[in-house]
Amino acid sequence: VDLYDSGASHHMSPYRDLFISLTEMPPRQLNAANQQHFEATGEGDMTISVPNDGANDTQIWL
Repeated sequence: VDLYDSGASHHMSPYRDLFISLTEMPPRQLNAANQQHFEATGEGDMTISVPNDGANDTQIWL
């Protein structure tokens, strides 16, 4: 299942191989809305493909 939140201030993915660029960083604890914790270990850019009413998918840069 893919979930897109266009109002998010930060976009996160566990799929490191999907990043176009990725900079490693020391682990930083993040808190989810459900109060669970996880660590970010890098930051970078990626594109996602979003379905577009049966036409060609739209590519979005995050």
